[in-house]
Amino acid sequence: MSKTLHFKIKLLDIKPVIWRQFQVTDDYRFDRFHQVIQIVMGWTNSHLHEFRVKDRHIGILFNDGFDMAIIEDGTTLYLKDLALQKGETLVYLYDFGDNWEHALHLEEISDNPLSNPICTAGESACPPEDCGGIWGYSDMLEIIKDPGHQRYEDMMEWLSSPFDPTVFSVDKVNKELKKFGAWHRKHPRAKSTPWHKLG
Repeated sequence: MSKTLHFKIKLLDIKPVIWRQFQVTDDYRFDRFHQVIQIVMGWTNSHLHEFRVKDRHIGILFNDGFDMAIIEDGTTLYLKDLALQKGETLVYLYDFGDNWEHALHLEEISDNPLSNPICTAGESACPPEDCGGIWGYSDMLEIIKDPGHQRYEDMMEWLSSPFDPTVFSVDKVNKELKKFGAWHRKHPRAKSTPWHKLG
């Protein structure tokens, strides 16, 4: 029987603090766990990623002759394979250019049944993709607060829509998690696919 893992994820070294609490069963493969995190945080699955668990590195293999020997294939490993313990912290790195580093703290392990991953709490909006990492995001926040800034119009055009760093919707996240959870159950052996492309 699957265990339910209760995580708190936090984007490191950034203000305002961006965090989420969510639950997922340990029968999720790491490629799908990655997609759960993408939905929970608000990323768009546009870049590479890597998990660091103790001395292990788990991510994407391309089988093109350039894969690093240190990287384990996330499509073959499940959360349950790592025998995670309450109190452990995993690292999730997203976008090797902007270098968004997340800490995943395992707060609890329970026997509570869970049909879909679920987000229970969170705070602050996810940074926009490709905004330049921590420093670029900080600059962006300063610019959009000041309509008189020389880069204000260019930044607003790049954003394409108003951005409020304080906004986060648990309901919106859970709607997407429910959709992805349904795909997960329907296609237990398939390689994961971006949830926004699901029918």
